[in-house]
Amino acid sequence: MDLGHGTGWVVFSERYMIAFRPDPMPIEVGEPVSLIMNVCTKSGDAAELVKVGAERLDAKTPSQHLKVSGGADGRYRVDGLSFLAPGRWEIEFDVRSAEGSEELTHEIVVK
Repeated sequence: MDLGHGTGWVVFSERYMIAFRPDPMPIEVGEPVSLIMNVCTKSGDAAELVKVGAERLDAKTPSQHLKVSGGADGRYRVDGLSFLAPGRWEIEFDVRSAEGSEELTHEIVVK
């Protein structure tokens, strides 16, 4: 699950592991950000990233629905994300495979 720069986050559940990093780094408030991702089952098989969303938790903003591309060997790029204000943001990942579907979340604090 190498993301190419040795930095990022890992989210996992009973069935899935998601490793991701922002591009560019560091995250700048109000600037567009992409997510470079690897998505797989705990057994190491590629999983399908169905959709990704983001919302600010501090001031309930409408969820951002992002564009998912790629998918070969569980590698994805997600575009269209913008952290419009500092605060607590939740990233939502919908993942599926032969093992089933699941929603995973990860909180990011943007300063």
